[in-house]
Amino acid sequence: MGGIGSGRHFHYSTRSYTDDYLDLDIRTLNQHGWLNKTTPQTLTWKTNQQVTGSVQFLVRTRVQFPLDNPTIRLKYKSRSNGGEWEELNYSIELETTKCNFGGLRYWFKCPECSKRTCVLYGGTIFKCRSCHGLVHKSRNESALDQATRRLDKEKGKLWPNETLCFYDSVEWLDKPKWVRHRTFNQEIIKLIALENKVKSLMSGRLM
Repeated sequence: MGGIGSGRHFHYSTRSYTDDYLDLDIRTLNQHGWLNKTTPQTLTWKTNQQVTGSVQFLVRTRVQFPLDNPTIRLKYKSRSNGGEWEELNYSIELETTKCNFGGLRYWFKCPECSKRTCVLYGGTIFKCRSCHGLVHKSRNESALDQATRRLDKEKGKLWPNETLCFYDSVEWLDKPKWVRHRTFNQEIIKLIALENKVKSLMSGRLM
């Protein structure tokens, strides 16, 4: 499969946005139960049904290895500006904090600045937003653009393999098999509120 840099473009603009980079979100790993797996897993990114990158990873937590520091090992190929592919294989430290109602919450420790973060962005090496010098597109977007982009992103989390447009209301979409009913119902309420917000902002623009 394509590695980092095989689909999206990197480093060509004077200002780089988070949306231009593949994002590795520890909340997504936890949501899919991958933090508890003892075998290598593969995370694949797609845009419009086209693979834009993939990473093989192996998580070692204190639940699995009580005496070791928790880590996630990443293995993938990367290239910059259309150059030669480079195979990378390295570990990133994980940190934990206690949740209010028990259990642990995992964080990435940025391999460059050691900052605790939920999301790392993949240039050649996965690093935090600050170390890549990235900004969110929302800083330059209108309220309508922000709401529309957020709606598309949240839809993509629940239906990553579907090509959806604005007119595909979440009220008519089936529940993914891997999502619990209670969680799905909560997410649908949020998504309907987002859809209504987008419709309201669109109506205001037409008035």
